[in-house]
Amino acid sequence: MVSLAQLRKLKPSEFEEAADGWHKVSSAAGEAKDRVDNEIVATLRRDLKSDVLDAALGRLRRLSRNFQYTQVESGLIRTALNGLASELRSAQRKLNDALADAEAEKFTVKPDGSVHWVSQRVQLPFNPEQVASADSPRVLLHSDPQQAKAQACADRIAAALNDASEADAHYSRTLDRLKADNDLEVTDSDWADAQRDMSALRKSAGKYLQRDDIPKGKSPAENTKWWQGLSPEEQDEYSSLFPAEIGALDGLPAPVRDEANRTVLDETQARMQLELDRLGPEPPEYDPGDGHSGPYVSKKWEEWHKRHDFLKAQLQGMDAIQKRFEQTGFEGLPPAYLLGFDAEGKGRAIIATGNPDTAKHTAVYVPGTGAKLAGAQSDISRMTDLWYDSQQFAGGDELSTITWIGYDAPRSAYPGDKGDAVPEASSVDWANDAAPHLNRFMEGLHTAQGGSDASHTTLIGHSYGSTVIGDASLGGRMATDDILVAGSPGMLVPEAEDLGIGKEHVWSEAASADKDPVPLGGKIAGLGGWKWGAQYWHGVPYSYGPQEVVPSDEAFGGHRMSTDSPDHSGYWKRGSASLWNQAAVATGNYDRVKYD
Repeated sequence: MVSLAQLRKLKPSEFEEAADGWHKVSSAAGEAKDRVDNEIVATLRRDLKSDVLDAALGRLRRLSRNFQYTQVESGLIRTALNGLASELRSAQRKLNDALADAEAEKFTVKPDGSVHWVSQRVQLPFNPEQVASADSPRVLLHSDPQQAKAQACADRIAAALNDASEADAHYSRTLDRLKADNDLEVTDSDWADAQRDMSALRKSAGKYLQRDDIPKGKSPAENTKWWQGLSPEEQDEYSSLFPAEIGALDGLPAPVRDEANRTVLDETQARMQLELDRLGPEPPEYDPGDGHSGPYVSKKWEEWHKRHDFLKAQLQGMDAIQKRFEQTGFEGLPPAYLLGFDAEGKGRAIIATGNPDTAKHTAVYVPGTGAKLAGAQSDISRMTDLWYDSQQFAGGDELSTITWIGYDAPRSAYPGDKGDAVPEASSVDWANDAAPHLNRFMEGLHTAQGGSDASHTTLIGHSYGSTVIGDASLGGRMATDDILVAGSPGMLVPEAEDLGIGKEHVWSEAASADKDPVPLGGKIAGLGGWKWGAQYWHGVPYSYGPQEVVPSDEAFGGHRMSTDSPDHSGYWKRGSASLWNQAAVATGNYDRVKYD
């Protein structure tokens, strides 16, 4: 229990000074991590080869992980100390106000917090001195008005001491948790413990920082306004205590979201790996039954496999993200920024190659059917390949290419795929659900960049991803300069002009139907747009009447670019004509585009 004397003499500023020291440790660890990831690794990739490089990268990966852990835990300690200082200062202020009021009434406050007063209504020779404390019985009617005032002062003093004692108790427990093993290896258990530390601190710091203060469902502009209204110290503390919420806020600077989401990634990866390890060996597939029925597939085996396969798949996706981090510097590849991450359900992963906040050109790629965290590797690679092939056009300008796995994509593309009699990709519901998220992300990019004119933006959709873009365009002009689609099954509109950015800024690639049947399949599913008019083949009309149109049709309008893709997935091969055209559009070099 904090005593009256202790609270009076307390100097909350000493806790704040300690917090500043831990902030310096956290910042230094973060800067060291960035140097390892973005400078040292890049130099080694340039100067070392094969086995020597692999060994060096392994050690640097461990060093970077250690710095990241130090940054996170030091940030939590800093937040805890500032939270403790804030609550103790509040309690001290309550105490001092109560003591000042007691003094004004000429009351005497004893060390135990009781208030002594002299009654003007008690006659000598009786002792006129009276006592009020928090334990005094409640009296509804006081014969002496001084008694009520004294009791109020005593109650306020007790409340202040109670507040201080509660803060001391719960922050002491939280700070006691913030300890690490004295070794050079940050393990999955350490990261899982860091997640528990964060949860414990959220409970302790509920009066200091609250999750509900973070914007939810607001526009990127409103998110930015809230963030800019915080002090740098508050920004750091919200990022330390609520990384998942901060990392998900569209409109915030890319480095802020990246740092927060990397914390979530590391903690989630550790938690899921530990859970996978705890599953143990695979149980027998079949239950022999009771002699009258069976054998039959074991329910325990089914449950084990369901969880095992999910964890393995999500960890595979997280490994793909880590692999992209480690590619920084390879052939000049810029740092990666993790703009969104969530491992629940199908998962989310938004990864930028290059900082979009400062890029002169920004390309955002929306993948299609089957896109999810577990399969992030190929979708991330497509945007690193676009970055590489765009360098021939960029002329030294900064470029950011972004993989946006920010929605639940349909899993099946044709009847029987994944066991679905009716393919999920034949429904527009997935696009309807995804469109608001895509629009908010694109708007957030422009907000963080400083406005729509700060960067030339290209929105790229593959397969069902183009349907998502088409659906998003129905809500009004999108935050993009160009729209480019590849292998599109339809965009829910009949003409390029309907996308709202001008048909001269709409671009399409599609291999012939024998190589890429998806555009034709999209018409069968009804994902195109309907119009009345002629159908064309190389400018020659051959049919007139109602028709369903997809972007690869001449009737759609826009630009039909040439492609050498051998199938539905081959539009991102480095050095190909398909990727050449995408790179030309993404960098605004429209005159370099090759047409069908």
